[in-house]
Amino acid sequence: MTDDATNETSRETGADADAGAVGELGFHLKVAEQAIMARKAELLRGLDLTVPQCRTLAALMGGLSKSCTQLAREALVTSQTMTTNVSKLETKGLVERRMSPDHGRVVLVSLTSSGVERARAAHRLSAAVERDVWDAFSAGDRSLLLAMLNRVVEVAPAAGPEAGTEAFGA
Repeated sequence: MTDDATNETSRETGADADAGAVGELGFHLKVAEQAIMARKAELLRGLDLTVPQCRTLAALMGGLSKSCTQLAREALVTSQTMTTNVSKLETKGLVERRMSPDHGRVVLVSLTSSGVERARAAHRLSAAVERDVWDAFSAGDRSLLLAMLNRVVEVAPAAGPEAGTEAFGA
């Protein structure tokens, strides 16, 4: 094979690889997220917590009571999912619910003293996983990764065909 033929093959392979990667960006982002979440879940099992429960406890760490709707927004889950999550944490004695003095139909959630202790322990484990992942990258790689992820957030809402039909071959 000549050098020109080798270079042409490399260019073609690179283009094909790039085309496949572009179409699977969301998949790769999700796989990376799941790898981190799986490690956190493994460690949190020792505290009898799930990752979503850990997020809920973390959202309450500031000492303020919050509604399930507020907690759901912060944890990026539905209100129904958060209500189930809070019920499980309440059963474990980690949170308590009470009616809002300002709004008769709003139920506020806050940490119990046991919840504060468990939230701190869970935060230490979660932070250790995050730190280990970050430590696998150089400072330059971390900056670049964050810049690229922020760029995805900027361009994704405006990306793709307006009607969406082209994505399905219509």
